[in-house]
Amino acid sequence: MGNRANLSLLSTALALTLVAPASLAQSQLLNASARSAQLRTDSVQISHHAHDLQANFEHRRRQMLPRFYIGSADHCLIVGRFCEWHPNLSDYVVPDEGKNIVRARAELLRELEKASAALPGDDWIIGQRVRYLTEGHDTSAVDVARSCRATRWWCDALLGLAQHVGGNYAGSDSAYAAALDEMPSTTRCHWLNLAPLLDDDIRDTYKKMSCGQREAADARIWWVADPLYMTPGNERRTEHFSRVLHTALQQDAENTYGSSWGGDLAELILRFGWAERWTQQPSQSMYAESKPAITGHEREPGYHFFLTLQPPDSLALIVDSLFDIYQFPPREQYAPVYARAFVRLDAQVARFRRGDSTKVVAAYDVSADTIFGRRKFAAALIAMGDEATAPSKAELAESPTKNVLTVSTPWKEQLIGVELLANDSAGAARWRSGFAEISLDSGKISVSDLLFVDGEPSLPGDLNEAIPRAHGGTTFSHDQKIGLFWEIYGKTPADSALPISLTITPIDAGLLRRAFRALRMAPKTTPLNIRWQENGASGVLSARSVLLDLSLVPAGKYAVKLEVGNNPAATTSRVIEVK
Repeated sequence: MGNRANLSLLSTALALTLVAPASLAQSQLLNASARSAQLRTDSVQISHHAHDLQANFEHRRRQMLPRFYIGSADHCLIVGRFCEWHPNLSDYVVPDEGKNIVRARAELLRELEKASAALPGDDWIIGQRVRYLTEGHDTSAVDVARSCRATRWWCDALLGLAQHVGGNYAGSDSAYAAALDEMPSTTRCHWLNLAPLLDDDIRDTYKKMSCGQREAADARIWWVADPLYMTPGNERRTEHFSRVLHTALQQDAENTYGSSWGGDLAELILRFGWAERWTQQPSQSMYAESKPAITGHEREPGYHFFLTLQPPDSLALIVDSLFDIYQFPPREQYAPVYARAFVRLDAQVARFRRGDSTKVVAAYDVSADTIFGRRKFAAALIAMGDEATAPSKAELAESPTKNVLTVSTPWKEQLIGVELLANDSAGAARWRSGFAEISLDSGKISVSDLLFVDGEPSLPGDLNEAIPRAHGGTTFSHDQKIGLFWEIYGKTPADSALPISLTITPIDAGLLRRAFRALRMAPKTTPLNIRWQENGASGVLSARSVLLDLSLVPAGKYAVKLEVGNNPAATTSRVIEVK
């Protein structure tokens, strides 16, 4: 009995020993499941709390916004529930948001930082942190975006926003490129859609393209729309991606207007940017309004940098007049942070062949300009053959007001820009145009571009003499004697004569002048034509110049055209204005 009892007890103990691990594992699983459920509950509570904090901040902000009457609208662009307009006040300053709002945003950011530490993988919380840090121009936004542990492409996009707002456009370009590579294809297609920004003639064709076709077209569109080539990166492209990101940041969040999210708000942000300041209109009632009327203020002044027509396949068809940067009403606008004003530059640009390369000469004179005539400014001459290859550049950190820049480029067909940027960000100026190649066939005659040079005391004998004497721009005084310089390439048989024709044709002044002419109240303008002949065997490269007395022509715009021989490639022209 004792032995059996002992055996029985041993068996029981053994059984208990064998069962215990299974019971412990089950208990651990139950505890883990409970902890997981608790974590999910905690995560939901933290997320809801973060959303409540953000909504509460925007509600408080609306109540604390400065009161400001901005005047009436000259033109109201209706987009859904909203009116995009510019005030008719000649000079106004939007008031600062005030210390109370600054403190409230700092309080929100502290709470969002805690929430982000508790939920480091939450896209919405880290997104709102970067959003409000950049709104407050807090430079730590870049570090916060770099430490992001949420969805990879979302983190890269947030870094793109932080760097764009901080003025690092090249870094922003790289960050957004990484985000685009990583995001889902449907999201990528949405981000790359430029239809809201394009003018009617381009938009209809663009909408019919597939995502892949749009992406191929976007490369040329963005290249041509880059405001300044002298600034690293394409800030208009990074601005667009930052706007797309802003629509995502605001879609599931309370906005300062106190309105529900909709496609109208998204379109306004894509076309004109996100508001950087807000004000509330002064109440016209003796009773306090329950919901103040809010006005959002984007950065101003804005400019339209897209071509008014679809960028052509041939760069030669891109001319400076196709850029309507002052378009009104604008289809889209962008206000660069590095310039308080953006103006057209009157530059004279001419190209001369040197074997397989082209020498580009650009001359400008801004000594009488209200911006650049009084400030130090940087200048650049940029020539490039496509959007994927590094351009040829000539840059000056500090340029004289009257100057000539030159650069050698290997490109045949090319896009050329002349750009100025004031060191104190007062303004930027540019001239941009495309050019066809200058053919170079020793058996055929071709010519360079025309270069207007100072005509006294003598005419230049070669390009080296002509460059420092290049006239700054295409506008001339009526009492001026100006030299016209060009080069001839190729040769003809020694016994042949080479006919040369120079024609100066007035450009019609417009409808009023045509009306006067129809009534016989204005004289009919006729072209001035000069013809002569030269020996066609003068060499593969030879320089020519003539003197023009502009006092012989009335004030106005003229097309100056040079034709050498009978070869269409040996024709060049330029538009000038005589004042």
